[in-house]
Amino acid sequence: MKRVGFLLGIVLVVLMLSACGSVDKLMGPPQPKIVANGKAVTFYQSSYCWGSTCADYAGPEIMLKDKEAEQVAANATITVDFKGKEPTELSLSIFREGIPSEVEIVDNSFKAPEAEGIYYYGLSAAWLRNKETRITEGSSSYVFALEVKGTEQ
Repeated sequence: MKRVGFLLGIVLVVLMLSACGSVDKLMGPPQPKIVANGKAVTFYQSSYCWGSTCADYAGPEIMLKDKEAEQVAANATITVDFKGKEPTELSLSIFREGIPSEVEIVDNSFKAPEAEGIYYYGLSAAWLRNKETRITEGSSSYVFALEVKGTEQ
């Protein structure tokens, strides 16, 4: 009987440790799904503060200079979705020569520019526990590049 109790104790300890491991995986900022032309757009984690960890990254143009931009048509609709944990605040900036300009997001989507070229974006999200006091669970930024070619069909 002691042997069964001992084995049960080991199983409980293993279960508790594996549960802790699962919590650790959730400790990072939620990751978005960005879709253009029915395809996922590659994005890169940028600066964030989540839990007790903060990381600071370079701006979008520097982070993305050697990365391939996702090709989209002019005025194409691009959607942004966070599965399971939607942010309470979401903003998007487009960067040209280091200068950001705000891009309007409506219903988690925005339009690609009309003019052809490569555009660098910074997506910022915040998960507020309390909007009045601005207490956050965390915040995160993501960067991605789009290359506008042609017109939307």
